[in-house]
Amino acid sequence: MNDRQQELLDSGLLVGGATAVLLLTIIVFLTPEAQEYEFSIYRGYPMLFWGLVLFGIFSGQLVILRAALTDRTDFRSWPLGVVIIMAVEAVLFLLPYFRGYQAYDRADVLTHVGFIRNIHSLGALPPSDIYPNIHLLTLLFSYVTGIDPLQIINSISVIIPLFSVLAWYVLVTWLYDGRRALLTLPFALLLVAGGAYVNPSPFTQSSLLVPFVLYVFFRERRTRSLQSRAVLLIVLVAVVIYHPLTTAFLILGLIAYFVANHIGSLTPSVDTISPWRGSTGKGVTIQLMVALFFSWYYTFEPILNRSREAIQGLLGTSSGGSELDKYSSVVSETSPQLSDILVIGFAKYGLSGVLMGIGGLYLLLIAYDTLTDMPEISEYELSFSLSFIGFLGLAVLFLVFNLIAGFGRPLIYVNIFAVLLSGSLFYKLYQRYEMRHLVTGFLCLLLLSHTVFGVVTLYHSPLAAETSRQVTDKELEGSQWLLDNRNRYTKTVEYGISFYRFSDAYHGKNKSSRREVIDPSSPRPPDHFSYDRNATLGPSYDSDRYMIITKKGREFYQEMYPEYEDQWRFRPADYDKLQNDPTVGQLYDNGEVRIYRITATGGITQ
Repeated sequence: MNDRQQELLDSGLLVGGATAVLLLTIIVFLTPEAQEYEFSIYRGYPMLFWGLVLFGIFSGQLVILRAALTDRTDFRSWPLGVVIIMAVEAVLFLLPYFRGYQAYDRADVLTHVGFIRNIHSLGALPPSDIYPNIHLLTLLFSYVTGIDPLQIINSISVIIPLFSVLAWYVLVTWLYDGRRALLTLPFALLLVAGGAYVNPSPFTQSSLLVPFVLYVFFRERRTRSLQSRAVLLIVLVAVVIYHPLTTAFLILGLIAYFVANHIGSLTPSVDTISPWRGSTGKGVTIQLMVALFFSWYYTFEPILNRSREAIQGLLGTSSGGSELDKYSSVVSETSPQLSDILVIGFAKYGLSGVLMGIGGLYLLLIAYDTLTDMPEISEYELSFSLSFIGFLGLAVLFLVFNLIAGFGRPLIYVNIFAVLLSGSLFYKLYQRYEMRHLVTGFLCLLLLSHTVFGVVTLYHSPLAAETSRQVTDKELEGSQWLLDNRNRYTKTVEYGISFYRFSDAYHGKNKSSRREVIDPSSPRPPDHFSYDRNATLGPSYDSDRYMIITKKGREFYQEMYPEYEDQWRFRPADYDKLQNDPTVGQLYDNGEVRIYRITATGGITQ
């Protein structure tokens, strides 16, 4: 391909990517808002939209990749590829807003809004608030704009993700030379943390800041300036207060760095010729983070309880089961088809699978070099390799044992450090193998897979056996009606909604306890509303109950598991019987939320 043809190809990629961004924007503005709960945001837009998303991102990646592989010195258009990728990602992050969602998280975020309301009413941090960063930030923006915290907190899941992408750009271009950086950027700029980008909870949002933390840390190690140390101190304090697990994971990453630094000082094969050795003293950063961690978090009883549960889980004395046990139990009880298991697995973990493959290939390449000759590896690469191995092992522990969280949390850090090794992997492959076209084809295949899986895993959908996190205005109205009109001594059963979360969002955390709002003994109605055993629902309860059921609950099985009707807990006929049940009176219906009062007529019939 001559220079003229290369210029035409580069121009075509840029024009194509820019056109995709323009068309995406037009489609977003022309598509009506969702009028009710939708199980998948992916269904809200035509296939053309998602095709343009993939094309726009892949075009930007190819522009950057061509800059990495060309020998031309006048190729300066690759930053436009970065802009195209970020523009498409901005559209993706804003989709809940354009769909008219009142909020995009039905669980923790609503409780975090409750903490924010507590801070507003008390004028101080509640004693039980262990995540004040996001609460204070949201409240500050709410005061400045006059917008309700429920809407503000979801805006953070646009601002911080875009900042994270910028931080990735700065980190990669700071760490690596031109060609290695350009080979890393196509992976680093694209949805490394999957669904964390649209989840405005403290752990996910603080994890998105890890590239920025690493940049500040490495910059301080290199410049040794007072300004860099001051910024590093501020960032470390902020991260520690943001989330305890993020702090613990960063401490592990820093330990891997200092181990790599020590190995580099003893091993001639490790490149230690770098200006970032020995600035503030080895271990000072870790010591500071550990001190801040214990001084802040171990005054909170919930942290002590979770730590105790984690130790019990490792020792095998915990009462709960691990994630692996839960997955095994679901598979054994439901006997799903192998094809369904594979689809769910790819939809949930395909992105991590691609990145783990990249990290694994890099380690295999280094292992081969070690067996045949002394490998050439920098302290950066050794540090990231140790971190990748460490977090991969940690993810396995979180999967096998009942620890403080699911294995998806350390998996985010596996993705992060695998991405930091991606450019080095392909840089080495291009240096040693003659078949550059084969390596380029393999790289393009990985980039395309990364793009597809990154987009698919961004939002919850039935494809991954997950329901949308959308909160609708009718759910807010219905839950508010029940909170305003209920007898507080009458328990509530629910289906398709976490009612106590909405109570937190309206009245503040602990304003009314979860036990007061929801019946702790049986929070959900019995299977088929017990019509398979009784003529009415009343005999299932020995005292009256409220029951709130949403569209999500009524249509859950039809939308999520249409091919497994024999295992549905509720069928459309059950809801028809509910409407004619003399022990069930309908109090409220706004078209999406239905609220009933159950008149108890006896004990639970066996």
